[in-house]
Amino acid sequence: MVRLCLEFIALYVALPAALLALRQAAGPFPVLPVLWAAALPAGVYLVVRQGWGRRELIGFAWPSGTGGRLLLRLALAAALLFGGLWLLEPALFLELPRRSPGLWALVMLLYPVLSVYPQGLLYRGLFFARYARLFGGARAQELAAAAAFCLAHLVFANVWAVALTFVGGVLLARTYRATGSLMASNIEHAAYGQLLFTAGWGRYLYHGTLRLLERIPS
Repeated sequence: MVRLCLEFIALYVALPAALLALRQAAGPFPVLPVLWAAALPAGVYLVVRQGWGRRELIGFAWPSGTGGRLLLRLALAAALLFGGLWLLEPALFLELPRRSPGLWALVMLLYPVLSVYPQGLLYRGLFFARYARLFGGARAQELAAAAAFCLAHLVFANVWAVALTFVGGVLLARTYRATGSLMASNIEHAAYGQLLFTAGWGRYLYHGTLRLLERIPS
């Protein structure tokens, strides 16, 4: 248990803190390479040590009633995200699709594959397979998973990134527990992210990676 605690702290606390320190020292930088560098060993562990196969990695499970709850969550999330930004930062409303529709379409297409999937491996697959036992009951495990997920977004250096991803992290952890499906939680994750980027919250949730994409002609 001590070893697990140290691993958890190193991966889910110390690494995000180090990335934040690097950003503050050197400025924004692409984080996708770091994300994949952490996610690939996690995937290997899940396959080799936990016996994951195609079903766990890319299979889809959707128990009865889950779809309706997800649609309700997405409708509520859309209302809050679009309405909230309109009230708080109207200049950012629909910023990305208005300013660069080609880039917006590229983000909608690539975000689920390049960003959501490795995050799913780290913050749901690996967390619940190896570290959830550190936190007791289901509610505590969901909160711990959400905390780890939001700490990963410290690198964006703003309170909105942390707050939004904590709430989203709780919902995604619950979906993962309810369905037992990484892909089900990834689909929900992708939908939330696409709503965020479309509404205009992306200003708070990207830096170096999207700036690289901005060099691609629309």
